[in-house]
Amino acid sequence: MDFSKLKLVIWDLDDTFWTGTLSEGGILPIERNISLVKSLTDRGIVNSICSKNDFQSVEVQLSEIGLWDYFVFPSVDWNPKGERISSLLKDMGLQAEHTLFVDDNLINLNEAKHYSPTLNTALPGILEDLETWVQSVPVSDINHKRLNNYRVLQAKQHAKNKSVDNLDFLFESKTRVEICHDCLNEIDRLLELVNRTNQLNFTKIRSSKEKLIAVIEDPSVEAGYVKVADRYGDYGVVGFYAMCNGELIHFLFSCRTIGQGVEQYVYSYLNYPKLNVNGKVVNMVTKDKAPAWINQDVNSNKDDCIRSSHKVVVKGGCDFKSMTSYFKTTNLVEEFTYVGKKGNNIELISHSTNYLEFPFLTERQKKILLDDCLFADEDMFNTSMYDGDVEIVFLSTLIDANLGIYRHKQYGLLIAFGEYLYPLTDPNNWNLYVDGKVFTGDNVFTIEYLQEFSDKYDFIGHLSPEQIVDNARKVLQRVSPKAKVCYLLGSEVPFLKNTQKNYEGREGVYRQINTLFRDLARKNDRVLLIDFNDFIHGQTDFNDNINHFVRRVYYEAACRANEYILSVTGESVRQRSKLSMWFYSVIDIIGRTGFYQTRFYLYIRKPYVLLKRLLSI
Repeated sequence: MDFSKLKLVIWDLDDTFWTGTLSEGGILPIERNISLVKSLTDRGIVNSICSKNDFQSVEVQLSEIGLWDYFVFPSVDWNPKGERISSLLKDMGLQAEHTLFVDDNLINLNEAKHYSPTLNTALPGILEDLETWVQSVPVSDINHKRLNNYRVLQAKQHAKNKSVDNLDFLFESKTRVEICHDCLNEIDRLLELVNRTNQLNFTKIRSSKEKLIAVIEDPSVEAGYVKVADRYGDYGVVGFYAMCNGELIHFLFSCRTIGQGVEQYVYSYLNYPKLNVNGKVVNMVTKDKAPAWINQDVNSNKDDCIRSSHKVVVKGGCDFKSMTSYFKTTNLVEEFTYVGKKGNNIELISHSTNYLEFPFLTERQKKILLDDCLFADEDMFNTSMYDGDVEIVFLSTLIDANLGIYRHKQYGLLIAFGEYLYPLTDPNNWNLYVDGKVFTGDNVFTIEYLQEFSDKYDFIGHLSPEQIVDNARKVLQRVSPKAKVCYLLGSEVPFLKNTQKNYEGREGVYRQINTLFRDLARKNDRVLLIDFNDFIHGQTDFNDNINHFVRRVYYEAACRANEYILSVTGESVRQRSKLSMWFYSVIDIIGRTGFYQTRFYLYIRKPYVLLKRLLSI
């Protein structure tokens, strides 16, 4: 098949994804397949499962290798696969010709082909060719936006299946459509939509980037892009139109919006312009009114964006990436770890030293850091967290405990990067960076560069718990006076399978940090906390280190975040009682004794967490 058209890979499991049969025991993971799933995801190709197995057993096995969350719409039961795959494609809004189903059983492949004639099917031998092709394709979705979008769609489909009436479901979904006109800021996404969408592409006019820019910049053309969100999550940019003299040149939408009525809403919004439909589309637009379930409480204005007035900024790494698909807000600004223009991993934006310094540097100071630090990127200086219309900012304390900090010897500029146990300025560590044996952020270090960096910068260690909370106080002074700031607190439960030196004893460090932040939150009602300790029940809640958890933990943490988001948009959070404040003081004292490291604590943890919740802590 033509792998370049691939959008979805559906995996059989037994003797395909892994060696052996799960129901008979003795399966062995195939490392190549694990790596392939991750590589596909990094390139915007999603993965699903169609397996004859016990669902819970499969979830356990894939969770143990940290891969369960890489799959969406998993179909795991003992029913025939043909109808299941057909239903799966319908739920995901994908076409069979853009899908590959891999199974070791020819009967399953032929059955799937019967129900979906254009489906690409293959025996596991194709995986070698797929792997070769994937390695030739550049990484395009390091933040896994496409995967997260399908997770949102999966949650929505699950709710829809439970709904008795589809119309009620549409109204309860509270779909929000936002139409914006700064198209050049989204040009890469719009180019992707123009050239890849089919099922809801009414005009099907493909374009080069240069031609698309020319259309958008043409003063006779009105162009806009469409963003969609609902109570289940944010779908991002999912549509585009360009109109000249009352006729649509481009009018197209992502398959993720199928069934929501978005295309009809936008067509009505544009006052039903002339539209020459090219080829087949899933849903035809008409001159009927806009769907009543879209923007139910908003009076749309054609000249403005349709958006919420409550801006929510989330700044962090994998912790928040795993949570925000569950956030219930239509005006979410995500500032996550990203891939820079040099192909390096820019995670340092989440460290408090950096987000307190970077936005306020002069152009000359920024140039110094960019010239000196190969691990830097010009976009790292940008943030929305200090905008005047921000209502709540979500930040994490986890990365502050890990990164080392460097100071320019001449100018005093600060920058945090890399594991503090391995300073870049220590010659004993240089070979570790050159050989990639410690975290490099996908940067290519050389001895010559490290020597040059050491000549210009001093290593000044890492932030102490007191410095981290002091930085939190500085954030409160710099963000909008009306804004609240919510911090994630790390696990005080040790991860017993830790093998990484930089995480040794990290639970004790988090305990110190958390104690200080709890005290800050008691004294300042602008500080909110999401404490992972409220949601961790034992070792099975961890993945590969103390900072990575199973999906349930992130979901429950996101529910807490939604409570806070709701509170800043009109409803107040309950005030803490004197009893709750006394309780907090007592547990802080207990925390300093090392009690949380004992096995006895694990036995009483659930009633302890319940009591905290009852006291609104």
